Amino acid sequence: MSQIFSFTIVLTFLICTFHASATSFLAFGDMPYTQVDHEMLTSTGVLHKLANATEHDFIVHVGDMKSGSLSCTNEILRSNYALISNVSSKPFVYTPGDNDWTDCDRETLSPRYDELERLNFIRDNFAVQSPHLPQFKRQLTLPENQAWVVDDVQFLTLHIPGTNNGRRQILLSNKKVAYKASQSRDEENIKWLNSLLSSKRKAAVIFMQADLYQPHKYSGHCNKTTKAKCDGYQLYRETFAQYAARLSYPLLLIHGDTGEFCFTKLANNLWRLNAPGDFQFLDIAKITVTDDKNKPFSVSALHSKAKVAKCKGL
Repeated sequence: MSQIFSFTIVLTFLICTFHASATSFLAFGDMPYTQVDHEMLTSTGVLHKLANATEHDFIVHVGDMKSGSLSCTNEILRSNYALISNVSSKPFVYTPGDNDWTDCDRETLSPRYDELERLNFIRDNFAVQSPHLPQFKRQLTLPENQAWVVDDVQFLTLHIPGTNNGRRQILLSNKKVAYKASQSRDEENIKWLNSLLSSKRKAAVIFMQADLYQPHKYSGHCNKTTKAKCDGYQLYRETFAQYAARLSYPLLLIHGDTGEFCFTKLANNLWRLNAPGDFQFLDIAKITVTDDKNKPFSVSALHSKAKVAKCKGL
């Protein structure tokens, strides 16, 4: 009887240890921009070494895998994707940012690219892998949108880039086609979200590129009639707030796009994390989902000893 009792204790300990590690993951974005952060992410770099020495279940890059001042050539996109996808030996997930496609038509770049053509390139090359994650799937209509479940936590990506969600700075693409694509992307994003946040979970974590909470020039919803002079992120802020108000579990939004590394509770059941990167905070964040209802998410930096700041903005 004592042997059975001892075995039960050991088995319970192992199960609890697995679950504790399964709810920890890494997130970063808006890099590599310079040679400095490029070297930090290589196999001999400090962030690469720290990532592989840190217990985590997977790692996510929230977009902008190159500087906006660099042309979006096939070579640059492929080489930078290879770099960020090999920072950790654990499963890797990526969601596109504006530097990766919507900004590729900038007049200062040579060569310049039609942004919708670059989006197709990203989908064809970087939205085809299937990371070894539980219940992993891609949205058929937007293959860059992904979802998986670990330890009863629902994880998902939404394709929400900068440049007012792809509605600003359309310089080479057909504007009518680009606006239609943005509208369709919004509709498919909401469908994806609705299909995944319906059941009860321990928590949910959503990854995207754009910072939804920075002040914008325009207000009001973007739609089929109001295509440009509108806030491309108002729909998402309202949708997330509505979900948080009726969810029985906490919701964390993780994004990049702006420079600060910060973590804030926005409302009951709703938090946001601005992941490290963007020249200012060259690091990788470790996030742990806890059982503490008041503090369900724990955030720290791998390299810097500085505490995560409180986010500013809307």
